[in-house]
Amino acid sequence: MIGTVRKLTAIGIMAFAAGAVHAADAPVDWNYQFDLKWVEGSASFTPGTAYYGQPTGSTRQTQSLISWGYAGGSDGSTNKFGDPAQLRSSIVINPTDVDSLSPIASNGDPVAANAFTHYNNIIDGSFATLNHVQLQLDIVLTSADGSNVSKNWTQTFDVYFKETPNNTGNATLDADIFTITWDGDYSESFVYDGYEYTFNYFEDTGRLNPLAQSECAKVGRPSNCIGFSTNEGVKTGVEFGFHVAAAPVPEPETYAMLLAGLGIVGAVARRRRHYIAG
Repeated sequence: MIGTVRKLTAIGIMAFAAGAVHAADAPVDWNYQFDLKWVEGSASFTPGTAYYGQPTGSTRQTQSLISWGYAGGSDGSTNKFGDPAQLRSSIVINPTDVDSLSPIASNGDPVAANAFTHYNNIIDGSFATLNHVQLQLDIVLTSADGSNVSKNWTQTFDVYFKETPNNTGNATLDADIFTITWDGDYSESFVYDGYEYTFNYFEDTGRLNPLAQSECAKVGRPSNCIGFSTNEGVKTGVEFGFHVAAAPVPEPETYAMLLAGLGIVGAVARRRRHYIAG
């Protein structure tokens, strides 16, 4: 009878302790702001080999745009069969700023974040073309429970680019190469009000992948660099999403109760083995 009481007591303590893990209030929702932008002044370009009589072209950089090619051309479009004297290649971030219209629910569905698109037009070797630029991600999260708890992070990524010579006549072989020092998944975790929150900002289109060794070499990057290649006259879009996961964090006294319960169970088991052996 005493053994039965001890066993039931141990089970009761463990059940109470396990329940205490989930005793905190429900996880809070979060307002968010995602800013994805080119770091102004960070772009470098490979010089062109201008010839007499050739237009000089131009390069352009803003927080949302990197472009190069003919000075009179338009950005953010492909024009494979248009006037060659109007062609520019570009990488455009749109949207750059994403603000929450309503809070994101913890453990809820992912939400859409920023995106960028590479527009690849045929640019001859007389013009300067993109070589390297930095991409900056700023995240701000504010609790939606009225406490205004705020978390923010900034992460900078390096983009390396190669405008390949258009000398084969094959759009695939002449594809331009985009690489980034990022695998398309960025996470941060912290504890607030009894829960551990993990925020995950991720690439949602499956376009950032390890490239062939030959492609990485063309950009001067190590093997298995991450990125994509874009055929001439084609655009490649990369979209991002965001998700928040929450899990309760046990209180210190919960661990103590669990250890106490386990200790009693162990004592009961030892006593029973001793009784059977006797």
